[in-house]
Amino acid sequence: MLREKIRIGIVGSGGMAGNHARNLAHNDVVELVAISSRNMETGSDLARKYNARFMPNWHEMLQQEDLDGIIVCTANDSHGEIVIASLEHDKHVFTEYPLARSLEEGEVAAEISISKRKILRVSHSEPVSDTHQAIRQEIEHLGQLLVASFMRLTPGRGGRPEVLFNLQISGPPAHFFIYHIYPVVDLFGQAEWVEANAIYSNLNDSGSYDQFVNIVTVGFKGGGIGHWTWSGGIEIQSAEQQHRYVLDGGTLVNSGGGWQISTRSGIESITPASVQYSSVVDLWLSEVLNNNLVSAQTDTTKALDAIRVSLLAEKAMQENRRVPIHRSD
Repeated sequence: MLREKIRIGIVGSGGMAGNHARNLAHNDVVELVAISSRNMETGSDLARKYNARFMPNWHEMLQQEDLDGIIVCTANDSHGEIVIASLEHDKHVFTEYPLARSLEEGEVAAEISISKRKILRVSHSEPVSDTHQAIRQEIEHLGQLLVASFMRLTPGRGGRPEVLFNLQISGPPAHFFIYHIYPVVDLFGQAEWVEANAIYSNLNDSGSYDQFVNIVTVGFKGGGIGHWTWSGGIEIQSAEQQHRYVLDGGTLVNSGGGWQISTRSGIESITPASVQYSSVVDLWLSEVLNNNLVSAQTDTTKALDAIRVSLLAEKAMQENRRVPIHRSD
């Protein structure tokens, strides 16, 4: 049973943890109780700033009976372990994407959230995006999907290349760019097969590399093709990014200036839809307060579908073949 306020613990003390702590401090239904981090300096500083307990060991934090929920803001390779342990300790969980580094961990987390009747939500923002919801409304009238394509080319290597450009920590680019896969899966449903190719320059035994190209193609069960191209650390003056959803009745395009619908008769801008929540964390907190298990479980299923694409793409690359995608259910 919840108290008057939802009492939250954060695992991690980096930029995302700081963002969550700052936002929670201005939320009347929340009390930030504890912060756990391996980094003693940044963890204790963050806890002191928001008058929370600092606990270096997240296992110990999960033992605290005065916590209702956990927000996971650690490196990708630890998400699954912390999410599962938090759920097993009867905590509601909000985690930064991806949900897990393996399918097994993701599926176990989903199963425990159901059996424990705890709210599990991944940080994909599309459920509260006015633009994404407007796109959903538009495609309902545009017929069958032909191809959904995405391309991103970047010269930089991010603020933490030792983490992002490391296969062992972050997985292949398709996995740490899972936030580009989720919106397409959310709109067009499950994929039934995946093919993938990748190039990593100066890849060493620790999993680090300097540049990459990662290409992933899927076939959707409902028809149509999904295609993603990511390239990072390359020689290009500035980043380029483009989305295209090609359907029977029109093409939705975003080349950086906002979404538009293009048909033979002309081009129109997409008007954002009305949404109820200002952030996905606010949605999670509402689900916790109202015990809205169905909404969160539906989204967890979609998050798992996105993980199946990203992780089975890794298998397709390793085995140089098309890999079928099956849900465990």
